[in-house]
Amino acid sequence: MSNENKFEGLYIIGYGLSGGFGGQRNFMVVEAQNEDDASQVAYEYACEEYEQYAGSHGLRDIGDIMEEDGLENEEEAIEVYNEERESWLDYSAEPYSKEYEKKVSGYHYQNDYKEITDVE
Repeated sequence: MSNENKFEGLYIIGYGLSGGFGGQRNFMVVEAQNEDDASQVAYEYACEEYEQYAGSHGLRDIGDIMEEDGLENEEEAIEVYNEERESWLDYSAEPYSKEYEKKVSGYHYQNDYKEITDVE
């Protein structure tokens, strides 16, 4: 029996928006070189989720910021947008484990690596 971790390189990432959005509610298994890389993937998914809501649900888009803050410079508005977005993001990356998978599988959960992770 090999001592090699058959799940090496697999991580479970979580992402979502904090506050009334409920935090991390989406989880998926990803392949990455290390936990920092997996965390970067989770960050990118969280940003995409934010962008889906920007302009509604109390999350301002660049146009809202320019209008409400009286900004004429789009670069300034983008800076404000990025700062506001950062305050809403909720994301994480954990090395894959059956225990953590069980913990998050009740949420929106996707595992495209079942052929690897289902092997005992």
